[in-house]
Amino acid sequence: MIKFFRFSLILSLSISLGNLAFAESEDNHAEHDSQQTPSVTTLSPAIRELLTQEMQSIQKSMAELLPLIASGDWHDVSQLAARIANGHIMKQRLTPTQAQELMATLPQGFKALDNRFHSAANMMSRAAKEGHIELVTFYYYRLTEGCISCHSQYATHRFPALIKEPAAGHSHAPEKPMHDGHRH
Repeated sequence: MIKFFRFSLILSLSISLGNLAFAESEDNHAEHDSQQTPSVTTLSPAIRELLTQEMQSIQKSMAELLPLIASGDWHDVSQLAARIANGHIMKQRLTPTQAQELMATLPQGFKALDNRFHSAANMMSRAAKEGHIELVTFYYYRLTEGCISCHSQYATHRFPALIKEPAAGHSHAPEKPMHDGHRH
């Protein structure tokens, strides 16, 4: 019962965070393209297009993972997580010259987040192969957390809701405490 509760809690958190990370529509994408961060705008159009395709593929895969996890389809979870880990579009289509450009242009922080993201996907794949439910859901959370962290630092032009407030700024916390529906 406790394992089920933890699984349900982690799954609920993952759904909430996943919805936050991927809520922006494609209509807003075109509007924000002109406001891209310097690290993105300095990339060639061909690399920007590949990067966009990769992000869309990850978004699709993340959406596909959740029902697979919820149904316990560990084989498919493992394969999909491995596909995310291997960054299939960028690895398949990036020329050596483009790879050099990408590495020279992207900030170190972005590269570190990207490495952690792909490592978490790899760990999810391994956990799914071994049937470790709690680890699979943990790594789904880590993937979602990685998306939010990267988007809030490097893609606020696409995800303005993730712009972090300054430390001295106002909190967005609700004025009333949230009620969990239980009497205490």
